[in-house]
Amino acid sequence: MFFFLSKALLFLIRPMFWVLVLAFLAFISKRAARRRRYALIMLLFLIFFSNKGLYEAVCGMWELPPQKLTQSYDIGILLGGYSNSNGYPQDGRHHFNASVNRLTQTLELYQQGKIRNILLTGGSSNIITKGKLESQEVVDFVEDMGIDRKVVIVEPQARNTWENALYSAKIIKEKYPQATCVLITSAWHMRRARACFRKAGLEFDYYCTDYKSTNLGGWAWVQFEPGVLGDWEGLFKEWVGMLVYAMKGYV
Repeated sequence: MFFFLSKALLFLIRPMFWVLVLAFLAFISKRAARRRRYALIMLLFLIFFSNKGLYEAVCGMWELPPQKLTQSYDIGILLGGYSNSNGYPQDGRHHFNASVNRLTQTLELYQQGKIRNILLTGGSSNIITKGKLESQEVVDFVEDMGIDRKVVIVEPQARNTWENALYSAKIIKEKYPQATCVLITSAWHMRRARACFRKAGLEFDYYCTDYKSTNLGGWAWVQFEPGVLGDWEGLFKEWVGMLVYAMKGYV
């Protein structure tokens, strides 16, 4: 039930949903003063949440600082969420989403000798159908990139961050109890992921990828982009996720 609700109610934290609600209230309100009030709130809301400088400033406070790996690790734990199972065409190609740096920078670390094995954790996150198991699908791509299948560990069951931690920790404790590990995921996702893996009892360092904050500096504050409205959803999801996970004892 928790997994279903976490996916089905995701629209509630989308800023665009709030904009539509305000627009609807302005449309159905009978009083002119109330319509103007809702319209003004909607306008201010759009300005506030489309400002790139504000978004990047908040991201900079939430995201963990970059870590430079000074040693090699036995296992790099790569969290899923970077594939696009609905990509077109479906002719054997591998399709990815905006979080693909999780994967590409993991492969880069492997090529640099910073990690000796890659643990791919992530199954299907679909709430209606089973869908493809992400980690098993990515194995083919990793092999296509010239990486030996023997160095890839697959965890195909996890459907959320807590299960990523739970099932990955179980594999490592049972099969690689002495392994040194580094956790790899997006910078905006690392706080929740790190807390879950610590709760699961695993010792590890971490490596953040695809930062949302940039070096635009003051120029970002004069940029208003519709796409930023959608970007806030990821942050809201992490904040709500941290709260819910704390209530359930996952962090």
